[in-house]
Amino acid sequence: MKGNLTSILCLALLFLSSSSKLDKKPIALKKALTDSFVYVPSGNAILNEDTVSVQAFYMYQTEVKNIDYQEFIADLKKKGDQEKLRIALVDSSKWSSNRLGKNSAYETYYHSHPAYRDFPVVNVSHEAAALYCQWLGEKYDEKYGTKGRFLFRLMEKAEYVRASRGDSDATYAWGTHSLRNEKGQLMCNHAQLSGENIHRNTEKNTYEIRFNNAMSGAMSHADVLATAKSYWPNQFKVYNLNGNAAEMIREKGVAMGGSWHDPGYDVRIESTFLYDGPNPFTGFRVVITDVEN
Repeated sequence: MKGNLTSILCLALLFLSSSSKLDKKPIALKKALTDSFVYVPSGNAILNEDTVSVQAFYMYQTEVKNIDYQEFIADLKKKGDQEKLRIALVDSSKWSSNRLGKNSAYETYYHSHPAYRDFPVVNVSHEAAALYCQWLGEKYDEKYGTKGRFLFRLMEKAEYVRASRGDSDATYAWGTHSLRNEKGQLMCNHAQLSGENIHRNTEKNTYEIRFNNAMSGAMSHADVLATAKSYWPNQFKVYNLNGNAAEMIREKGVAMGGSWHDPGYDVRIESTFLYDGPNPFTGFRVVITDVEN
């Protein structure tokens, strides 16, 4: 019996000690983690030709979804925390940014309609994403008695690269240098371009990308963004690390991996997207590290 219990604890906690504060509810915690998070083992990440050692961590399997974020907003409203609520609220007006034109339907429905519940939340600030991570950590602490043991936060750039590439030298998170698999299927949601989209600027002697309408960069079977759990997971069982919604990192104003609005070259693992506030191209996911290790 003791051996079986030890095995369960090891599976539940992975990189955590079986004698930790989590022993109270190890089976419930294991299910909670494996339902939403995946384990990324320690290893190295290459950043600007430098090798960075990365501690093991848990990562949200998908980008944070609208339904997840709605629960967060509802809890803040219930508690009457107006200061945090002001920071956390989605800015749906950003659907009608200069880059996209007027998109009143997305402003009205994307963040609230049940049809979009499983799509990535976007149009939130870096501060709002950090608040969500903090809130989720407090929920886990309250439920499993783990206060002070874990840090719930946005990922570091090196963690994004580690989760995307693992030990390979691949261009994309699915482990190859191609945007399509052997069957010719696209592996992520990104702007698909053809000769009709390429314009030569004779004054600047450069090539530019032009769209016929604001949303033509999206995949034909994706409603601008695709659902958070779409396409295929990578070696660590993580979805959409390239394309769909660009990935916020802890460094404010920087997102990785490109978005649904970016062409293939700009959804590589190394692709960096700079932003200055809420926008319809950038989402986030949560990572957990054990602060006692």
